[in-house]
Amino acid sequence: MSYRWGRKRNVAPATGTTDDAGDVTLKDVDPKRAFRVGGHAVIAQLPSSKALSSDSGATIARRRLIREQENRGTMRHRKQTSRPKISRDPEVIANQSVVDIELHNMFDDDGEIDDEDEQWRNRNLIKDMPTSIPGKRVLREKLLNTNVRKLKGWAGWKYRRKLGWNKFKISYREFVGRLEIWRSSFKTVEGHFGTGVLSYFTFLKWLFFLNIYIMLIVFVFICLPQIIFTSGSYTTAITGSNTTNSSSSTYTTAVSLAVNCTNLYVVNVTNQGGYLVLDFLQGTGWMEKTILFFGYYDNLDLSIGVFGGTQYSYNMPLAYLMVTGVFLFLSLVLLLNHTAAGFKQTLVSSEDKYFQYCNKVFGGWDYALSDPKTCQLKHKSLYNEITVDLTEERDVQRRQNRTGKQKCGIYSLRFFVNLFVLVVLGGSGYLIYYVQVEISKITEGTDFPNFGTFVQLAIQYTPSITLTLLNVIVPFIFEKIVQGEDYSTDYEVKITLVRIVFLRLASIAVLVATIYIQIECSTKDYCSVGTTPCVELRCWETYVGQQLYKLVILDILAGIGVTLFVEFPRKLIVTKCVCGLTKAVGQQEFIITKNVLDLVYSQTLCWLGTFFSPLIPVIAVLHYFIFFYLKKVSLLVNMAPPSRPYRASKSNSFFMFVLFISFALVCMPIGWCLARVAPSKGCGPFRIYTYMYEIVTVTIAQWPQWLQDICNFIGSAGFAVPCFIAFLLVIYYYHALASARKQMVRLMKEQLALEGRDKQFLMQRLNDLTGGPKAKSKETNGNIRKVASRESKSSSSVITQSQVALRNGVETPPGVPDYDDHRF
Repeated sequence: MSYRWGRKRNVAPATGTTDDAGDVTLKDVDPKRAFRVGGHAVIAQLPSSKALSSDSGATIARRRLIREQENRGTMRHRKQTSRPKISRDPEVIANQSVVDIELHNMFDDDGEIDDEDEQWRNRNLIKDMPTSIPGKRVLREKLLNTNVRKLKGWAGWKYRRKLGWNKFKISYREFVGRLEIWRSSFKTVEGHFGTGVLSYFTFLKWLFFLNIYIMLIVFVFICLPQIIFTSGSYTTAITGSNTTNSSSSTYTTAVSLAVNCTNLYVVNVTNQGGYLVLDFLQGTGWMEKTILFFGYYDNLDLSIGVFGGTQYSYNMPLAYLMVTGVFLFLSLVLLLNHTAAGFKQTLVSSEDKYFQYCNKVFGGWDYALSDPKTCQLKHKSLYNEITVDLTEERDVQRRQNRTGKQKCGIYSLRFFVNLFVLVVLGGSGYLIYYVQVEISKITEGTDFPNFGTFVQLAIQYTPSITLTLLNVIVPFIFEKIVQGEDYSTDYEVKITLVRIVFLRLASIAVLVATIYIQIECSTKDYCSVGTTPCVELRCWETYVGQQLYKLVILDILAGIGVTLFVEFPRKLIVTKCVCGLTKAVGQQEFIITKNVLDLVYSQTLCWLGTFFSPLIPVIAVLHYFIFFYLKKVSLLVNMAPPSRPYRASKSNSFFMFVLFISFALVCMPIGWCLARVAPSKGCGPFRIYTYMYEIVTVTIAQWPQWLQDICNFIGSAGFAVPCFIAFLLVIYYYHALASARKQMVRLMKEQLALEGRDKQFLMQRLNDLTGGPKAKSKETNGNIRKVASRESKSSSSVITQSQVALRNGVETPPGVPDYDDHRF
């Protein structure tokens, strides 16, 4: 007699009645009799199976998913002979343990394995089995104790090479892990302060290695050739023609002018101790004509030597321009790569909102940990992550319960706060401009040489000190006022970062604009040097490099000073002195926004200053290396964990986005200098050119004609327009691909929800068999029958009683999104 669970097939059920649609109610079927029919009957009643097998109610996407699963089943059957698969037969699962099933699948009938390669694949399968560690150990011991046919010849040689390669990869990963810089420090910080604070140190580490790459490129291709090679002469590589023949040279006048202006560029060097320190801090005097600044580098071909009767030379102007483009392009690539990885991590973490507590509580522990100290740090790290989740949920619930009056008050407050922020930003920009102009007038005056050494130092550093004080005081004000705007924790970090970024980048932009006004002054002599009333700048590139060098030095000194003379004393005062004032001040917290913006500001100065001062990346590398340990010690000794924890996955991507904005703003003045600002005639590698980029056109003009034609075609509109169209097509393709993947993700989420309901379905059937607690009372069963009758009358598709029970009698597991009935 044929029987199917939930549907009558040409035979009446043993007991009970049927409804109009012919469905059998749940109480009419004996559960024990149903489960004796076989595992396939139970599998057929699972919600996920019914959703896939329903043709009348299936959507187009659902049918496509069915076809894909059928295709995967066909391919799996084809590969079954070469790789054993875990058995999924419900009949077998009901009568055998997991270990017996896997042993049955791995071995032949005679208890042997085909060969060593098959044994190696089975060992990898054991690692991926969804079973306990003791079960895997039993399988592994049984696998290693079986008879294995030895591989010989070519197959044996390949097998041994594969094992050797795997051992090498494991050893290499372990070796690289031991060499990873600051690995133990990261674990300590994460354990005590969580992943939000750790994101600052990972960001610092990324910038540290970025500047190492920039430092190596600049030093190897710019600084080192200038040091080891001797100056040559103006060759055709520099001028595009032979300068000995004045009638054929297009740069003869420019070369003569450059020689005269170079002789006029003289630096006063004093050997007194006070002036030596003053020159070191300002980049003037004895430091002005060193490899630290742009003006020191020659515009001649550097002689490498004669090899095989051929004279080899180094084109310094071309190298300087190419290295600038290379380190900017490298920074862009690394920024995009790291930013994309951060956005992926943010998307993954956003999809984890339904299961965040389950994943952390049941899957967050690392069972490979054996050190007690490491285990304690892991405990603290998990505690901090759960604290972040609970804090976010509490804030969301509190904001949702606001009344209309409270919302009106919050929005009004935010409006006036943003207005105040705009006024502060505008006033800061005007203050920087005013100080820079006034200091330029003082330094160009006749009374300036009469001032003392330290007075001159203070005057020269006034613009940098003003900029630094604004970067310290104004962010503190922004951090305090944002607390009253009642934003979420993540949005508070972002809005504070945006405001401080505008302050710091606008400050640098105002400084650069002020210097540009001085450079482009119309009153100049034949060497393009400003005369009264303009500022006299013999080498404006070096002057810009000196201003940025002073900002870098002052930024380092300010960071060290705040850490040593503010944070440490505050810790001592708060812990040793007990009074109302110290309790009101409290222990200092680690403010992520302020510290991250310090790094962004330092990196902006590094990018901008590398063109005018090639050794600034070296200073930046030392700066980040020292600051890592200084900040780590200050964090562990002086700081308290943030009262409002931050989520690292959301912070990292936004940090990189802010850094990307600063990089884009840095490229604008550098590109403008290369294309639109005339270089100095008495210093630097571009002194004979009208604009710096002309070295590229001079170099291309010496190439073969066919190569010149290719370059001209690449720079024409006939090449740019098709490339732009192709770029748009690629963007459209990836957009369509992303849309298709989003649809697939939605289907997979739906299937995941059905799998969660399968567990509830099977647990109820198990309770029925074992006599455990009933899932629902008789009243629930009555509701099930009523809903089934109503569904059968209103829908043309076949809906069984077990499916109705799933919808109404089975509660959705916690964390699993609920779906509408039509999706079944």
